[in-house]
Amino acid sequence: MTRRLDPLGPLLAILAGALFVLRGFDSVLTRDLALYAYAGQRVADGVPPYVGVMNRSGPLAHLVPGAGAWLGDLVGMDDLLATRLVMFLVSVLVVWATYVLGRDVLWSRAVGAAAATFVATMPGFVIYAVGGPRDKTTMVLFLTLALVAMVRGRWGWAGSCVALATLTWQPAFLPGIAAVAVAALLTPGHRLRAMLRVAVAGALTTLVFVAGFALAGALPEALDGFIRIHLTATYQPGLTEEWDETWEAFRIAFGFATYPFLAGLVLLPLVTVPSAWRLVRRSTRLPDRTGDVALVAATAGEVAGLVWSYRTFNGWADALVLVPFAALGLAGALALVARALPGRVGAAVPVAACLALLAGGLAYVFEDHEPVLTAQRAEVDAVLDVLPDATMVSIEAPQPLVLAHRVNPSQHQMFRLGLETYVGDTWPGGLEGYADWIAERSPDIVAVGGGARYDWLMPVLDADYVEIGTTTGWYWFVDRDLGANTVAELRDAVED
Repeated sequence: MTRRLDPLGPLLAILAGALFVLRGFDSVLTRDLALYAYAGQRVADGVPPYVGVMNRSGPLAHLVPGAGAWLGDLVGMDDLLATRLVMFLVSVLVVWATYVLGRDVLWSRAVGAAAATFVATMPGFVIYAVGGPRDKTTMVLFLTLALVAMVRGRWGWAGSCVALATLTWQPAFLPGIAAVAVAALLTPGHRLRAMLRVAVAGALTTLVFVAGFALAGALPEALDGFIRIHLTATYQPGLTEEWDETWEAFRIAFGFATYPFLAGLVLLPLVTVPSAWRLVRRSTRLPDRTGDVALVAATAGEVAGLVWSYRTFNGWADALVLVPFAALGLAGALALVARALPGRVGAAVPVAACLALLAGGLAYVFEDHEPVLTAQRAEVDAVLDVLPDATMVSIEAPQPLVLAHRVNPSQHQMFRLGLETYVGDTWPGGLEGYADWIAERSPDIVAVGGGARYDWLMPVLDADYVEIGTTTGWYWFVDRDLGANTVAELRDAVED
């Protein structure tokens, strides 16, 4: 396959961008999305990842949104919109990289285009392309680039990209390193050199971040967020826990792409069987061997990702780590069908697949959806009209902090899936001590996320605060000492 610039790649990226824009940038700001947006704001303020807000994802989950918030501040743009525009650019690069991956593995531009179109139209990917920021988008980019580098035998780049994917979302290491390691081991005469380059490049990439945190004086916090919490405090459910709820959320998020996604995962090992057989019989030579090795390696990566997902699955977004493999599975099946059919009929197969996927994507972006972000902004603005200098504490509710450009007085906002254990172990007096600390600071507003009850916090809220209403994603509690008239105004601001 030629290494000159293939215009189809950027064209597909542009078309994907147009599709994303049609969906709009006004999607609801959920708790997780706001967490990464807030982390980005703190990075833009010069505060290192994990120091601004403690989180379990990798540092790039903070730094990439941070680039968006910094650019927004630089040009005078709303920093949430600027952050979403950065994630938009990351997403179109994912589409381009997926095209290159499918083309290079299967030796077909049309099949590569079908793989890219599958990713570009997948509702679960589209929503984060314009409604982020989310760590999974950046992770998918680096994981896909690692597979592209693997196909091309660029072992150093492959190792660096696996490291970068891991430094975004730690579980990406398993499918990434499984695929790259298998491909390296299947490289005749260069196995040791290939593996060494992968390991050295990955280690050096990681050491750059370690050195950066050390220079910033934030290495202990980084080690806590990236490693310690996972080893000592985190609880993460498996795929089959609460299966009905997990499946329903996945089906809603992936929409029309639900079954194509699952089909791709099933098809990848199947279309790899002929490649594996040829490699066993040593009956393929370059350049065909490159595609065979890549398919076998990708299957190994998929298996590693599936094993992890079965053991630990926090929600439908975790399935995005399997997107490059599902895309390759669908593309591989299309390639086999196209080659089995005569001439123009075979050539029409991937084109028809692209059109069908595009139709599904267009139906998704044009379906009615509430511009919830606009309503969230309006209610936050209304509260600030009453209390322009309000101090605020977030308990699993970073959304109002992001929209009000307020800073939480501590790095702790998340108190589920083990993070409450970490705070309990590290904060003086544990969770009750943290609640007492909030009471001592007496913030004007305590924003509390929905979906859980915080027994350790309720005595403080019951004693000193009054609930004035809800905005999509959180509850508002305000200090009783603000006075009855102010509390009434705030209640009207939220209810209106």
